[in-house]
Amino acid sequence: MNRGLARQNIFSDRTDHEVFLDLLSDCHEMWGLRVIAYCLLKNHYHLLIHTPKANLSRVMRHLDGLYTQRYNRRHKRGGPLFRGRYKAIVVDGEEYLMAVARYIHHNPVAAGLVRSPERYAWSSCRLYVKERRRPAWLDADQLLARFPSKNRREAFLAFMRSKIEEPLERYYRAQRRMAVLGSERFIERVRGWLKKKPGDLKEMPEAKNYVLPDSESCLKAVGRVYEMNREELLRSRRGRRNEARAMGIYICRRMAGMKHEEIAKVFGVGGYSAVSSVIGRTQSALVKDSQVARRFEQIRNLLQR
Repeated sequence: MNRGLARQNIFSDRTDHEVFLDLLSDCHEMWGLRVIAYCLLKNHYHLLIHTPKANLSRVMRHLDGLYTQRYNRRHKRGGPLFRGRYKAIVVDGEEYLMAVARYIHHNPVAAGLVRSPERYAWSSCRLYVKERRRPAWLDADQLLARFPSKNRREAFLAFMRSKIEEPLERYYRAQRRMAVLGSERFIERVRGWLKKKPGDLKEMPEAKNYVLPDSESCLKAVGRVYEMNREELLRSRRGRRNEARAMGIYICRRMAGMKHEEIAKVFGVGGYSAVSSVIGRTQSALVKDSQVARRFEQIRNLLQR
């Protein structure tokens, strides 16, 4: 969660909300972020998220940092937008996932903006109800699977509309609170994790669906779509644009979440600014050229199999 500096607005119009949600989509594609619930209010936001790669700080730096830049540019202002670093709570999914999602969805009801949580335009609650509008980055299954298949939508809504438990209300109202929400056993487990070095994520079965591709996987997918071998894909010729190479750079950033410096090393380009320039040109091409957009979708489908 985060709040505007001096409680000032961080969302001023529809476009601001859409920019923030687009950045959540970027974080999903680049770093495997899964969003379980969200609520965007005028001067603060709440997110219930899953970061299988243990990369929360990187995700939030991208989200809050880029959003601040875009908000400032749109509204012709300068300086910090948020009151500081985001606040994070580790949530025991078995005990509190449903309760925290309900608390987040209830924010606009508590603020007197709507009478029922699914009526608020800028929270995930209505997307749980309207499946066809649900984006790929919203991990709805983690909540919906906890309801019986028969009348699942009605059961979900009934729970989201029900009263929030007093202990959870007290927890969120507290000026000083623990950064872990869960049973005593869960808290002890978290303390144990903090004492150990993180293991290889690929060895964790529950995370395999969310492991991001590496550079070699990206190059193979791009080469397959463009029918090029690795050497042709990486080749740079002065005065001649290599669309496949540019797409490879874009894919490594967008789908693998690689740093500019890492990409520069793989493709043998000048550095941060050169990579940034190629990414910008490819992003424009995706909007203007339907063939480029089609190839991008083919590559993305290959990597998401």
